[in-house]
Amino acid sequence: MINAKMSFAIALFLTCSAIAGSVPRVLAERPAGFAVEFSNCVESIGVGLVPTEQARALVPAEFQLVGEGGPMTPLVVRTARCNGIAVAGPRPKAGSIVQLGVVIVPPDFTGDINNYTLWYYTSDAKLAHHLARLGVRAQHVPTIDYDYGSDGSFFVNVPRPGRPLVSVDGTVVEPENSSGSFVANWWAIVDGCRVKMETNVPEIFIGDANLTLTTNPNGPLGQLIGGASTGFPVLQQFNTFADARMTVRVNSR
Repeated sequence: MINAKMSFAIALFLTCSAIAGSVPRVLAERPAGFAVEFSNCVESIGVGLVPTEQARALVPAEFQLVGEGGPMTPLVVRTARCNGIAVAGPRPKAGSIVQLGVVIVPPDFTGDINNYTLWYYTSDAKLAHHLARLGVRAQHVPTIDYDYGSDGSFFVNVPRPGRPLVSVDGTVVEPENSSGSFVANWWAIVDGCRVKMETNVPEIFIGDANLTLTTNPNGPLGQLIGGASTGFPVLQQFNTFADARMTVRVNSR
């Protein structure tokens, strides 16, 4: 079951195990983690369904899919645009994020939703760099197109060098009422250890959306969704929040 409140989140993971207690130098030189402050953000959330067998092939065995044992399991597609993204310090700058993953059972029993990260794109070079230093395959795409109009139109496009290419379009309704706080965790495995991207949103406003995801039908995402496009029958939202904090850290297994 997916919590009706969905919001922004990031999850990373790092290498944490070593034979006989020794840590390889290349891993020891990686930072233990970092924090990101987000301000004045809008985001779209779409939750659809993909074949469990195909999703299972993309997710490490230690993570349990929400749809484990059934024919379908949830896929999450999140886009966000923030007026301020401050990575490991001050000096925020505007930027966008697009991330895709599958919903998993909470590995550490925390968060309102937990997802395993399949693809992550951001226009913020510093954020992409910090994630890459931890081993997370974050793609820096400087020209993510993120547009929404007063008429409710909505369009997000991830061009090259992003792979696979992704776009989300449709209509959105800006929210009016607060839905309280929300915590979203996104996970990954890097060199045998977990990286957790935990985003805490103190207050989120949740609105409606009608969205479609489009990609190359022959690419890895197209093969996962079974074609060039898909809707989001499980959940669709257009959210806003004034601030959020993402903590990225290595978790022992």
